[in-house]
Amino acid sequence: MTDLQLYSLIGGGAIVVLVYAYNWWQERRYRKQVQKSFARNQPDVLLETPKNMVRSGETHRLEPIIHGQPKVEPKVESKTEPVIPVLRAVEPEVPVAPAHAAEPFNAIDDEDLDDFVDPEAALAARKVATQVHVEPVKPEPVRQEPQFSAAAPVAHEPEREADEVTSSLLDPALDFIAEIHAGELIPAANVPIFPGAKRIVTLGLRDDDQWEVVHHSGHSRYTELRVGLQLADRQGALTQEQLNAFCMGVQQFADEFDAVVTFPQRSGKIAAAQSLDQFCAGVDVLIGLNILPAEMPFPMEKVRVLAENAGLVRGPDGCFHYRSDSGKTLFTLANQDETPFGTTSDGLTLLFDVPRVAGGLAVFDYLADFAHSLSSALGGELADDNGKPLTEASLANIRKQLTTIYARMDDKGIAAGSMAALRLFA
Repeated sequence: MTDLQLYSLIGGGAIVVLVYAYNWWQERRYRKQVQKSFARNQPDVLLETPKNMVRSGETHRLEPIIHGQPKVEPKVESKTEPVIPVLRAVEPEVPVAPAHAAEPFNAIDDEDLDDFVDPEAALAARKVATQVHVEPVKPEPVRQEPQFSAAAPVAHEPEREADEVTSSLLDPALDFIAEIHAGELIPAANVPIFPGAKRIVTLGLRDDDQWEVVHHSGHSRYTELRVGLQLADRQGALTQEQLNAFCMGVQQFADEFDAVVTFPQRSGKIAAAQSLDQFCAGVDVLIGLNILPAEMPFPMEKVRVLAENAGLVRGPDGCFHYRSDSGKTLFTLANQDETPFGTTSDGLTLLFDVPRVAGGLAVFDYLADFAHSLSSALGGELADDNGKPLTEASLANIRKQLTTIYARMDDKGIAAGSMAALRLFA
């Protein structure tokens, strides 16, 4: 190898080393620039979302109130509703003009349907109401009380009895119903109070094929249980968490007795609960007609005399109730500020819970007449919640809106004042 070749190799190697060193230096310089550019802390848009952009998931039912304007104005009412602690289904009576024929369920007292009242009374009330309903058509004495006589020649019909119970107290359209089939008889004392945020009713099938409401202090034994959890009420729709807790409690109970439990499809029932709640929110209206004094407060002694002369009765809650012959409240008279009555009043309010009263148009007509007469006798002014005067046109507009609301409820198959309405608007 000549010197020329040797120097050429050395020079070529040196060039390669220089190129490699230059590339390494460039790469290192650009890397530093990139690290410097991205060295600043950047906010995480997922972790640092402003709180006001996140929904809490809590919902509150609005209970609108109808005013004289063409549109229903929403108004949030107190959940406790102190002025109307109990409203019941309406039976048309004098002086209220007869309304359209009510459903058989309407004859049942709504107090028998509340969570805090024994639901067995509702079944008994329905049986009595059914007998009264058919008595004029079939007056034979032998049909008066066939199911209460052990020696009655007419045989019991367990399937018909079961249908009557479930249609009265449990409804697949309103309840999530779990069915428990036991391998051995389950004593009533062993049936727990199942967890649930809504109304729960437990029915049991005795060994004699008769259905009854389960009393935990009873001595009956059951081959089958039906546990119903209501899908919606005035607190809102049943949630997935509430439904899961209910199903878990029922499943644990069934496992203790080696029983088989069947549940409806949960996702479908949750969707049904939300749809039902949306419908209820659209028709859940509380009408308030206010009577305001022109100058001096109203003397309560005069108010009492006028109210009693019109058929209203002072209730345990301190309010005046206009009731049917059976004692069911149709509307109430209370202080506008919801305080107890004293010697005087700075304003009166007549309250009418629309979806819970059957024959509501006739009741509203009497309510409007009474409001006018009471306002005139006291020298007051009839007004809405905004203090605007209520004219005949305003009241006529309210009545028109009531007609629309009742039509929507009828189309849904939930008539105002019916058992279903009393349950949903509790």
